[in-house]
Amino acid sequence: MFVWIVILILWIALIALILHDATKQSSDGSAVVLAAKKINLWIRRKARQSRKTSRHRNAKKASAKPPMEVEEPAVSAVATSPEVVPQEEPAPEKQPLGRPKKRKWWRNDSRTEITVPELEAAISEAVKKTAPCEDFVGVIVGRKTPKSNLDPNWEIQGAKFGKADRKLAAETLANVVQRMQKELVLVEERSVTRQRAAGWASL
Repeated sequence: MFVWIVILILWIALIALILHDATKQSSDGSAVVLAAKKINLWIRRKARQSRKTSRHRNAKKASAKPPMEVEEPAVSAVATSPEVVPQEEPAPEKQPLGRPKKRKWWRNDSRTEITVPELEAAISEAVKKTAPCEDFVGVIVGRKTPKSNLDPNWEIQGAKFGKADRKLAAETLANVVQRMQKELVLVEERSVTRQRAAGWASL
């Protein structure tokens, strides 16, 4: 049994060495180094989660007290009145923008995938929320080829300012685009083509 374990370890070391030599010229580093970083990041994340869980459990134990006897309040005229006090409806939860991108173990990309119409609507809404830009009409988003994997694959190709202050709206738009390019990435054209084909097939 010990001999088989030693042989297995030697095979794993040989495969790791071959992978390292084959991918060490990559701009992101070799596959072995990236895998080691991913494993290290996963271990740290699990350690942080376990620490948070233990702190939360300790806080619950500290705040736990024996129940106190509460006297029942006297029934007042307000409580016996037939009128029902209307309760405020809870505000609907905000839907997350886009869809999580499929993560690959060799690429550290946490951006969210989104379609062009969704992105144009999100940018327009974010600009309109700024005080002097309520009359902003919208933007036109186009694809571009990123220089690296983490660069944005979209850009603003046009903007309709409407009656909004052009200078203030342009500054606000630049800030919104700079923030969203770090968070959102356009869906790959192959995925869009597949979705359209599936839609036509279902008709």
